[in-house]
Amino acid sequence: FESNLVQESIELAQEHIANIQPELAQVIAKQLAKIKETPQTTLYDFTDVVAKVVDYLETSQQNLLIPSFSNHTFSQSLDNNLSSNKMQAFLRMAQIIDQADALNPNAAAEVASYAEAIGQILDLPAWQIKRLRLAGLLHRLPPLKITKSSLTEDSSLPQVSLLRIMPQLEAIAKIITYQSEHWDGSGTPNSLGYDNIPLESRILSIVADFQAQLLYHQSTPDPLNQALAHCQAKASIVYDPKLVQTLELLVSGLQQGMNLQANQTKIASGMWLLEEEEQFP
Repeated sequence: FESNLVQESIELAQEHIANIQPELAQVIAKQLAKIKETPQTTLYDFTDVVAKVVDYLETSQQNLLIPSFSNHTFSQSLDNNLSSNKMQAFLRMAQIIDQADALNPNAAAEVASYAEAIGQILDLPAWQIKRLRLAGLLHRLPPLKITKSSLTEDSSLPQVSLLRIMPQLEAIAKIITYQSEHWDGSGTPNSLGYDNIPLESRILSIVADFQAQLLYHQSTPDPLNQALAHCQAKASIVYDPKLVQTLELLVSGLQQGMNLQANQTKIASGMWLLEEEEQFP
């Protein structure tokens, strides 16, 4: 995602490979020349880029972590390192999507903050709040174009989320996929209704809409109540009525001076979001 760093990495790799495989180094040199000629304004399909990067890391992980490997400490460190790299790719992609949206450049961080606050008001367990925060940070990621490498045996989801190519994020992928379901069953993709919609998906849905409405009404005298009224009008139709009441408590707290920190997650430290993932049902 950082073109200068990518170019420098390729140049260093080319210098190293030239001493081992000169022919391959020449191929890399030609590709590097093409990259340098590419205008900086060119827009790339980051979905495909991230999918290829994570696919490569998954393959590397499977090839390197062979059963006969006796050094468990090294294997665990390698596994954590590869998972961290994949996590960084997703978080960085989410940041770029936000940065490209001139009207709502802080959507992911703010939605994650509101979702986390709702989870705390509902007194959800720590692992569930952590999962909510991660879903909020990644909720704008687009679905992955279906390829043979991205298909899995589990076909319960109607669209293959980009996140599903990383097994540790399958639960997050489900949360994000079902955020467009409606309480009355009129939503997509599976027309789920009521408590059949995962709780985290219901929370993500209402806070994402609330955040967007808050931004839309920011120039009005009372944006908090305007955004809240918008969500209240959809209670029992689009949104869980109990979650609308919870949102009312959050708005009341914000009006009384409660401050929510909507900071972007540092890419290099994103692995904390995956810690104790085995506790997630």
